[in-house]
Amino acid sequence: MKLFNRHKVLLNTIESLNNQNIHSRIAIVKSLFLLKEEHNFSEKTPFYHFFAYKQGPFSHLCFDDLRKLRDNNLVDQEETTITKAGETVLKEVRREHNQTITTRLKSFPNEKKITDYVYQKYPQYTVKSELITQKPKKIEPGFFTIGYEKKDIDQFLNALVSNQIELLIDIRRNPFSMNFIYIKDALMKKLKDAGIDYLHIPELGIESEERKNLNTPADYDKLFAKYRETLPIKEVYINRIIELGTTKRIALLCFEADCNFCHRGEVAKVIKSREHEVINL
Repeated sequence: MKLFNRHKVLLNTIESLNNQNIHSRIAIVKSLFLLKEEHNFSEKTPFYHFFAYKQGPFSHLCFDDLRKLRDNNLVDQEETTITKAGETVLKEVRREHNQTITTRLKSFPNEKKITDYVYQKYPQYTVKSELITQKPKKIEPGFFTIGYEKKDIDQFLNALVSNQIELLIDIRRNPFSMNFIYIKDALMKKLKDAGIDYLHIPELGIESEERKNLNTPADYDKLFAKYRETLPIKEVYINRIIELGTTKRIALLCFEADCNFCHRGEVAKVIKSREHEVINL
């Protein structure tokens, strides 16, 4: 297994927790969250991202990495304890963050102390937690758009959850992606688990063939001019989106990070013309 920087930090974190007799996936995730938030562990190299989930801040990528470490015998079957093989690997790699990790985690003698600290200091990551009583909150309806380009699933879900999105409307013609987590069925499962509904409206998408060879702003202008010509006959779908957005917080989904280079931007313009604000996430 090739170890990236985040894997080394993950192993180092598990070892430091184990040295305090803490063997817990919750403690592992919360510790990594604190390293990111308070020690800039994502500043120079790719690291874990988090979103509000059932037990506070959570990272799908972290859990995926724990499984990989387990499969390579670097942690035990419970994914909470470093193995002898894992300790050997750590001794052989450069551990530039070891002192920071060890010092930071020494202030938490058990899982509860870590969790309590995170819950107190970062309440925005507890809004979905099942560990505390949630007070009913009134959610104002509204319109948003989002692209998943260059976002891992944790970043993507954090954008949705932190903006209280209730329904994701996928307007891709073909809900397929080279990043398999964004294929329709896989994405629906992640959304459902996060308490977000999903609706696919392929009729508002653009055929893949028409999206080829888009190299300049002029190419996009030509594509979107053609797309706008089709919108009058697709009004029933836009009306449906407007109807939903006046009762729920919805987000239109496609690939591109910049909505100016995505057809969802054209749909957003129509919504704006009906005197509704649209926010790009």
